[in-house]
Amino acid sequence: MDSIAQTTSGDIELDGVFRAGLREVPHFPIDGILFKDIAPLLAKPGILTKAVAAIEPLVAPLQVESIMAIDARGFVIVAALADRLGAGFVMVRKPGKLPGKVHSFDYTCEYCSGRLEVTEGALQPGLKCLVVDDLLATGGTARATADFAKSLGAEVIGYTFLIEIEALKGRERLDDAPVVTLLRC
Repeated sequence: MDSIAQTTSGDIELDGVFRAGLREVPHFPIDGILFKDIAPLLAKPGILTKAVAAIEPLVAPLQVESIMAIDARGFVIVAALADRLGAGFVMVRKPGKLPGKVHSFDYTCEYCSGRLEVTEGALQPGLKCLVVDDLLATGGTARATADFAKSLGAEVIGYTFLIEIEALKGRERLDDAPVVTLLRC
């Protein structure tokens, strides 16, 4: 499927702020990884509002009913985006973080593998879902999240990330729905 290739919403100032606000942390969380930290970026007043305002018109035509946010930096974006779109917010968490009955599924990313959980009943067949995280690297976590949603009968209608590391080609694993990113590195 064609992707929505977006480096910004046409706002060059936003692109510059994003690039300047990213902090690169060598060898985190393991040796050999250059971690892209969005915390300094989000500490700037108004940047979250600008980022969500740039994303909203790109995903609104998809008629999102629920947004699946991947633990934990994805939560920051999704809370504001879900509010603007009038959509639900489904937390995809690491084990032991959600109370009650949960569904579990495995994932593999660029530096580890593990399990993620979603509260039972949060996804229903036919629900139109957007998968969101802060960063697209290899696409492993987003792919596993989408596959899990589909296994419950939900429809994955798109993927959204603040940042995409193009060299890792994660977009290629997400070829079943549009991919929206604000900044490609």
